[in-house]
Amino acid sequence: MAKPCKKCDPHELCEECPEWIFTLADLIMCMMGLFVILWVLKPGFTNPTTASAAASAEAQKQSQDFLETIGEIRAAFGYVPDPSKGDPVDDAMIAKKARLVGPGEQGTKKEHEAAAEGTDPQVQTIREGKLSAVGTRILFDIGRANLDPGDMQVLDQIAKQITGTRFVVIIKGHASRDDFAEGTPGQQFMDVSIRRAQIAADYLTKIGVSPDILRVQGCSTFEPVRQRAYTSDQQHPNRRVEVFSTDVTVRDMQDPRQTSSVPMN
Repeated sequence: MAKPCKKCDPHELCEECPEWIFTLADLIMCMMGLFVILWVLKPGFTNPTTASAAASAEAQKQSQDFLETIGEIRAAFGYVPDPSKGDPVDDAMIAKKARLVGPGEQGTKKEHEAAAEGTDPQVQTIREGKLSAVGTRILFDIGRANLDPGDMQVLDQIAKQITGTRFVVIIKGHASRDDFAEGTPGQQFMDVSIRRAQIAADYLTKIGVSPDILRVQGCSTFEPVRQRAYTSDQQHPNRRVEVFSTDVTVRDMQDPRQTSSVPMN
């Protein structure tokens, strides 16, 4: 016969607290945890306490924070958001990723070079605007518009930051005055700047970036980072491609009357 309960020691058989009850409790807790995880990962999950249209800005912020928290849990399990589903959690994940798109990780190479006026040793943006530079610039040889393995590695890093977003990304190509001989028609400088931007866009599309978010722009020699430069080495930074993320979504750029019945990629 079982001994009477003394202090409910789980390692001692007890009529009031049989040993198997502790194993059962552990199993129930594990099952409850599993159900919570499955509930969170369910597509289309929304916050049941989402604020109404008249809710305060603080309530809306709390709702957004809640959705982003659920998105972080999904991301931990390898979930990739789908912008075409209209899932609020997916939208929150995409919006958060877009906000985090920045200038990229700083490399270890130290360069002490003269540059355009600015606070950084290698200024990429000449004019202020609602653009966020993504990664470092890609440089080209005189008159060339081809990518080398190092350029592809830079674009691979950029692709990781912009894949999955629905914000418009501008790829700007530039030329320098030494790309062609003096007296060459200006259209040739514009053409090479466009080719440089296009080859970068083609590579990004090839490795998985949605082509409908990319916008190619040629700037010819009109936006140099090095002015009054007279040698090829000095003008090398002007022969470049830069990638910028904007705060405008693809949908904002489209006519809803023309796109409402067209499924998104």
